[in-house]
Amino acid sequence: MTATSQVPTGGDAAAEKVAAQFDRIAAQSSATGASAPTQPAAAAPEGPSLQPNEWIARIFQLVDGLKSPSDLEPAQVARTIGLSLHLAGSEQAARGALGEQGAYALWVNTLYRERPGKWTAGLSQEPRAGQAGCLFPLERLRNHLSDHGYSANEGVRQRDGGERTLYRSAPTADGIVFVVSAQLAPAGGECIQEIRINANTPEDEA
Repeated sequence: MTATSQVPTGGDAAAEKVAAQFDRIAAQSSATGASAPTQPAAAAPEGPSLQPNEWIARIFQLVDGLKSPSDLEPAQVARTIGLSLHLAGSEQAARGALGEQGAYALWVNTLYRERPGKWTAGLSQEPRAGQAGCLFPLERLRNHLSDHGYSANEGVRQRDGGERTLYRSAPTADGIVFVVSAQLAPAGGECIQEIRINANTPEDEA
C-alpha cells in the first residue's frame, strides 16, 4: 500500500462512524452472552498453547495479509493465522493458553444480517486474575501500520467511556479500506487490550 499522511489525533466524522460500527459489533457480541471485551460468547475447544510473541506475530500476519474483504472470512482467517475456528454462538472462534499472560482469543463474526459476507475479526488477550490485559504496546502497532501506509485517528471515545485508536489503510483499487481498531486497556497508558479488523466498502465510507 502507498503511504498516506497521518490523520491528526482526535475524532472526526469518519472515525466516529467507524467507531459506532465497532460499538454495534460489541453490542451484538454482548447480546449473545459474551462479556465485553473478552470474546467469544461460548467456549471453543482449546487451541494450541502460544507464547505472547507468537500470538503477536500471528496478529501482524493477519493484518499484513489483508488484500480484499475475503481475507476476513472465517476460513481464510483460520488459514492465515494458523488456528482452527469453531462455532461459538453467532461467532467462529479459537482460544488457548498464552504462557504467563493468560489466554488468547480469536473470533470472526458478522454484524449485519442483510450483509452476511461482511466480516469482522477480533483478537484479544484474556489476562489471569490480577494481571493487566495488555496485549502489547500501542506504539508497536502504530509504527508497524504507519510503515504499511495506514493513517491513524487516536483518542476516539466509545459509548462506554473507553478509548480506541483507529488505523485506516489507503483504499484498494476496489475502494476497500481496511480499518484496524485498537481497544486500549482501562488501566490507562498506551496498552492494547483488544484488536478488531473491518474491511470497509465504498458504501461504508460514504
